Amino acid sequence: MHMKKRASLTALVGVLALAGAACGSDDRPIALPADTPQAVKDNVTAIPSLTGVGTSVAIDAGTAAALGSLGVALAPSGTATFEPSTSTITFPITSGYAEIHSNLAAKPGYILGSVNHQDSGFTLSAGSTTVGLSDFVVDPGNSMLYGTVGGQPGVPLLNLDGTDVKVSMESGNVVLQGTVAKLTDTAAGALNKAFNTSAIKPGTPLGVVRLVAKGTATTYDANLDETPQVTRLAGKQTAVKLDADTAGALQSLGVSVAPVGSARFDSATSTVSFPITGGFAAIHSDKGYKPGYIAGNVVHQGSGLRFSNGSQSIEVTDFVVDPGASTLTASAGGKAGIPLLSLDGTRVEVSRSGSDVVLQGTVAKLTATGASALNSTFGVTAFKEGIPLGVVTLTAAQAEAPKA
Repeated sequence: MHMKKRASLTALVGVLALAGAACGSDDRPIALPADTPQAVKDNVTAIPSLTGVGTSVAIDAGTAAALGSLGVALAPSGTATFEPSTSTITFPITSGYAEIHSNLAAKPGYILGSVNHQDSGFTLSAGSTTVGLSDFVVDPGNSMLYGTVGGQPGVPLLNLDGTDVKVSMESGNVVLQGTVAKLTDTAAGALNKAFNTSAIKPGTPLGVVRLVAKGTATTYDANLDETPQVTRLAGKQTAVKLDADTAGALQSLGVSVAPVGSARFDSATSTVSFPITGGFAAIHSDKGYKPGYIAGNVVHQGSGLRFSNGSQSIEVTDFVVDPGASTLTASAGGKAGIPLLSLDGTRVEVSRSGSDVVLQGTVAKLTATGASALNSTFGVTAFKEGIPLGVVTLTAAQAEAPKA
């Protein structure tokens, strides 16, 4: 499940410098005409798994003053931090995927992907009214930042204007500095309604963004690869049919499993399902490295599982499926990005159901980290790395173009 050729992050800087302008464009991805000569090269550099570091926003002084005049205070939430000396709020990157295309005929340095920031955000408060915005997803392909508001994920909150973005290296990480985050129509309307005002306008700059990304880069020749680009996912679900032997072992230990949040359990089929709330995916056809190779991130915010035995319990939520790394990570105990399950796709089958992509047959198995957490919680040694949780069926729908 791995691409052919690795590249250092330093080599990305030249490509990303071209990509900066695309990150601020209002255009949708431009498909090449059917008669485009195959000689036109599209070398793609991908970071299959982003592993940090963070996205910071230096709050615009004028906007801060305007909010202050309305009696509205901004404060970090979750794992976000605020530096008062620079008026900068920072959200840790918890996962993500990026694909940088170099084909100038299609789109100069076009970037696709998603950068996820689970378990962090900020609140806006005035008197007894508080609006919480969290779990941000940066979508460079759509020049948009989405977030969860009032329990609803995928809300378009900020337009990202990358006209003046600059790309550099810092301690081996790629740094994008200078993108301006501006309130969308949706965000401005929601805030005006919450605070009973009309003073908050669409296009109001929240501040200047500095994104620092870490991960291992990979390159391939897209001319050998017919890649359906799914710039953003908008459903539907990931379902796990629980392994009968594992369910029996849990029962013998007195451990029950229950859905959390928007997860649902079908007792007739012993299947638990988790709604897909966002992400990015691309299915690659280049048989030179892996037929049907899948890369991206599939995000499931607001759902999870609770394992319980009497007064002892552990809750794992906000799953992120990383098909490129064959892992599922989760949040537990206030910490995001915990590797919970390894995903064995040896027998996976990829098909389409209408416009949806369906992946069926992957086996989800406990990682060493997941097994250790369960053993520690319940005071046993029965949970082992590699124990199958169940067989996965993932059904993903492509999102429509964003509406600011």
